[in-house]
Amino acid sequence: MKLNSVVFKLGATILFLQLIILIPLGYVILQLILNYSVNQTETQLIRLSENYATQVEDLESPENMQLLEHLTTMTDTSAAILDQNGDMVLQTNWNDDITEEILENPQIQQLESGETIVEEYNFNGSNYLKVAQPITNQNGTQGSVVLFSSFGLISNSIHNIIVLVVLASLGAVILAIGFTIFISKKLGSPLIAMEKVTKQISEQKDFSLRVDYKANDEIGSLAQAINHLSETLERYQTNRNEFFSNITHELKTPLTYVKGYANAVRHEIYQSKEERDEFLEIIEDESDHISNLMDDLTDMSKIEEGKIDLNKENLHMNQLAKEILKRSHFKAADKGLKLHLSVPDHDVVLKADRSRIDQILTNLVENAVRYTETGQITLKIRDLSSDVWIEVIDTGIGIKQEDVPYLFERFYRVDKSRSRANGGTGLGLAIVKHLVEMHEGTIKIDSQFNEGTTFSLRFPK
Repeated sequence: MKLNSVVFKLGATILFLQLIILIPLGYVILQLILNYSVNQTETQLIRLSENYATQVEDLESPENMQLLEHLTTMTDTSAAILDQNGDMVLQTNWNDDITEEILENPQIQQLESGETIVEEYNFNGSNYLKVAQPITNQNGTQGSVVLFSSFGLISNSIHNIIVLVVLASLGAVILAIGFTIFISKKLGSPLIAMEKVTKQISEQKDFSLRVDYKANDEIGSLAQAINHLSETLERYQTNRNEFFSNITHELKTPLTYVKGYANAVRHEIYQSKEERDEFLEIIEDESDHISNLMDDLTDMSKIEEGKIDLNKENLHMNQLAKEILKRSHFKAADKGLKLHLSVPDHDVVLKADRSRIDQILTNLVENAVRYTETGQITLKIRDLSSDVWIEVIDTGIGIKQEDVPYLFERFYRVDKSRSRANGGTGLGLAIVKHLVEMHEGTIKIDSQFNEGTTFSLRFPK
């Protein structure tokens, strides 16, 4: 595993987070256990000393030794009974290493006043807990009982607990490492697979590759985004290749016509003046076709480079719509189609670039004429409070629903064979969409296959 790989970085991060949680947590647990053990020992000694002090009536009684031995045996402590002067009367389970002086004078005075003494101290390198309780009767304080507990016993218990905690911590760390490796590979493997796919897409230009990962999380969303990008590039590449093929055809065919009929006119290969004029008209039409094609390519290039500037002015949409339908009248009449204009009674004014709005509507109307065999084409304008709505409605061949999302992509053509026969290049609608958006407008399509299509445009006034 590489040290700079995402799997290693992810695993190291997870393990580091686990350790910085486990180490302080283990320390806190140990401190809590230690404090609890000391407090419990202290509480136990105080309770035992109180019980013993209440049972002693006479310091010289032989029963005191039996009680004291029983007490020390049960609690594994050292005990002594002192008189009023602090001198030892009895002792059991005694070790000279406990202390040189059992009670100091200030402590004896505290006991005489009825106080309980609790003290932690160190003697000869060992830690002890001392608890002294006064022995009293109706005559006052007779003496005191003193209990000693070595912290060594507590330390042994704590040591055992520490060993258990350390072993548990090591087990937790091992589990954490295993869990980290599993999680890092689980999370890192899809990322590595995505890297391989994207590298192959960029280096080999194989846009058919897909990332095989599905999950409802951010990584799954990234995989879907890469797949969507790959699909888009694949479709773009296919459409581009078809586009260049179409452009070659669109240029070659009219140029062949122009060359052939120009050669016929030059060598006077015609029967009459009318036939010569017909040849010249064909040359003119094919020249217009080439010119329009070049205009589309130029517009698309300018749009991609952001070099199109809008010269906005107040447009009288009623008049502009009439002019557009008038230009398309002859093409529609040749196919037996009717052109219908629906505008408000009042003049609709829109602030926009005249040439670009003309280009948008002309493209849509001519598309409608091109792909409509029977029926009519309607250009409808509606004047709303803040928007101008324009609709181009035809009764043509329509568009399949699976083609609608891609209709505004450059080079995309719904029916390749019919588009070529009708002279389409796949650039017109892409240009229309860009020009509409440059005017801060929107364009939508509603189409039923073999029933017709409606393009709806909205422009803010």
